[in-house]
Amino acid sequence: MAKSSRVPSAVGAIPVLGDLVKRADGQAQWVQELVEQNARMLSQLPATMKALNDSLERFNQTVGRLDSVVSRIEATANQMLSPLEQVAPNLDRMVSVATDTQRQVALLTSTIDGLTNLLNELPGAGFVRRFTGGRTTVVEAVVEPEDPSAP
Repeated sequence: MAKSSRVPSAVGAIPVLGDLVKRADGQAQWVQELVEQNARMLSQLPATMKALNDSLERFNQTVGRLDSVVSRIEATANQMLSPLEQVAPNLDRMVSVATDTQRQVALLTSTIDGLTNLLNELPGAGFVRRFTGGRTTVVEAVVEPEDPSAP
């Protein structure tokens, strides 16, 4: 009995009957509060539905813009696909040539290293090293002669 009881004090004085009436009164107040709360919630329902509809409309606009952007991206990608398909074989050939060039450079390097070792063991290799001040190997002296115009 939070507010005021509608149960007359004489009825409340009878133990069993008064207890039942007090419980019924408490339940009636609870039901009344529940009905009032439901009425408040129902009164807010139109505003809630309007907010939901507005949100759904904005969501649909966003989806429309995203669809437009995706369409433009697809169109651009389709325009780029054909030229890329034409360039791809050339790129494959370039990669193949680059790989072959790397192999050829490695072979040339190992050949020059072998020649350097062989020439450095020949008679007179020490003379060439002394002549060049020990700066170069025989192969370098033979392969890269000094520039006569250099100071």
